[in-house]
Amino acid sequence: MVLNKEIGEWVNINDYTQSSRAGSPDSRGTHGYAQQDSRGPASQRSSISVHSHASAFPLPLPTDKKNGAGPYGIGLISPVENQRKHVHEMTERRPVRRGTVSRDKPIEDEALGSIVQRLMTPATSPEACTILDLTGAGIRNLAGLSQITSRLEAICLAGNKLQSLAGLPTGLVCLRAPSNWIRFSPNDQDRFMFARELPHLEEIDLSANEISDISVFSGLRHLRVLELNRNRIDSLRGLHGCRRLSHLRLRDNFLFSLDLVASESPLLTTLDMFNNRLRVVPASISEFGQLAKVNMVKNDLEKIELFGTAAEGIRELRLSENPLILRHNGGVVDADQWIAKFPNLKTLYLDVCSVRQLSRLGSADDNNMQSVVSADENSGWPSLFNLSLRGNALRPPLAIDFSCVSNMKNLYAPDTQMSLPRTLPPMNYMLQLVICNAGLTQLPVNMGAALPHLRLLDVSNNPDLHDLAPILQLSASLETLKCRSVGFGDAMIGPSPLESSAHGWGSGELETFPDANGAGSSDEQKMLKLLSKLRRLRKLDFRFNKCTADLYATLSSSISGAASVLDGVLSPQVPGTSVMGDGGHVPVTVPTGMARIDEEMWLRQDNAYVLNLKMTRQTETLRRREDYRFAAVRLLPRLEELDGIKVGQH
Repeated sequence: MVLNKEIGEWVNINDYTQSSRAGSPDSRGTHGYAQQDSRGPASQRSSISVHSHASAFPLPLPTDKKNGAGPYGIGLISPVENQRKHVHEMTERRPVRRGTVSRDKPIEDEALGSIVQRLMTPATSPEACTILDLTGAGIRNLAGLSQITSRLEAICLAGNKLQSLAGLPTGLVCLRAPSNWIRFSPNDQDRFMFARELPHLEEIDLSANEISDISVFSGLRHLRVLELNRNRIDSLRGLHGCRRLSHLRLRDNFLFSLDLVASESPLLTTLDMFNNRLRVVPASISEFGQLAKVNMVKNDLEKIELFGTAAEGIRELRLSENPLILRHNGGVVDADQWIAKFPNLKTLYLDVCSVRQLSRLGSADDNNMQSVVSADENSGWPSLFNLSLRGNALRPPLAIDFSCVSNMKNLYAPDTQMSLPRTLPPMNYMLQLVICNAGLTQLPVNMGAALPHLRLLDVSNNPDLHDLAPILQLSASLETLKCRSVGFGDAMIGPSPLESSAHGWGSGELETFPDANGAGSSDEQKMLKLLSKLRRLRKLDFRFNKCTADLYATLSSSISGAASVLDGVLSPQVPGTSVMGDGGHVPVTVPTGMARIDEEMWLRQDNAYVLNLKMTRQTETLRRREDYRFAAVRLLPRLEELDGIKVGQH
């Protein structure tokens, strides 16, 4: 913006430049700014308004390449970087002397620590600013900020060098200053009290600092969100008077117990205590009446107290990576006790918790667990919809009474040795079932009737799983099927699973599809003909099996991970390695215990593999690969992805 003296208004610099080139001020009568009043008053046309979210970092405007200065502005030192940037002043412009050259000059070290140096630039208006972002500006102190920003409501000071918050305006509502050197200690003589200095704060994020005293936040009546991750907090007793607090995040601290007084934060809904040193999930957690989400992953939990008043508000409970939490009862999850304590629990994470058995009290013994089917469909855990049991029991296999979880929608048990029952109870709500790397030898024979709405099935890395017939029963609903490194390819040696009348399936319907190669077809195409009954399939992953071993690049350990890929709403929630199964026969093309694939890296490796086939003139393998993909597109009309590679429109 530049001041036009003739009309007495601030105008756009580009318009001013064009009008100046058109002629003298007297000749702009019909082309000047007198005819632009229809666009509205100048205050509305200004790019910086009193309520705009002005940034302290102005962007440079185009400059003259010859002399380094703009046509109507002089070169100014940017307060952000140690280089000269050319901005246009919001004051009367002075002509630049011909022949002058702007030279880069480093900013003095004293200027780096002053926030005033960041804000007092000709292109900004800090007194009208409401939101300020000073991330990574090298600021060491906030002296003078309250005098020049009277309307400031939110500020971000992440990645600076602050040791104190003195100088912030008292009307601040949102404060974000992670990754600084701020320190609040109980031994400080002149402690900074937020209730006295910044009483209107609603959101605070001071993660990655050196805070050990949480009592400095006491008395903030409007506080709703408090994030203090990666600090030095070891107790919550000092937090009082925050009656509107709803989200409390305390990741990576030194908390040994949940000693927060429930009456001081009655509206708390989210409690995140990931990676602390908690030993017990106390029964007093039910005193937080509004608490809905609890995250205690990766602590030192040895016990969960399931007695006392029911925690009716908790909907999501994450207790993963606490291998000793069920040690006191032999790794048994008693559904009756959990239902009594958490009657409305919908999502439960028990990854790497040494779970051995999930059943109702007295419903069955350990030797007969896999054949249990409850007669009452309404019995069990009616509220539990999502359950994650990744990386649990190895030997003996995990035993699950599926009648306890008949209302479940998503079950994730990868990297967990388990044995499925011969028949499943009706599970009409099940949408996703992930049981890869589970040491399976068979699938339930009634999967079609028990799982009528199943959309995703992942049975990868189960090399002893040969029977394909139960999967073919899911033709009405299944959309994603992942069968990497299974034994289905071995079935092509003997008679087709569909030819057996024991399963009640005939092969006449499938014989109507002609062979892709006329006289005969390869093993992978025979497998596709069997899978063609799944007419709703959109994604099929059949890599690293016997019949497709030479069609794709082998899976090397450099592109594999330790955990399996979990799709859907229950994706892996925290970083960490899972406990993998030991033993078991694994095909040569798949490294033992490897279930996760870096798809991008594998695609690059597969492209190199195809290029090598072409260079070595292995035309037979290339032809089989093309015929295999062509047959998949023809037999599966809704297919969108085959073996990790997108399929074009068809």
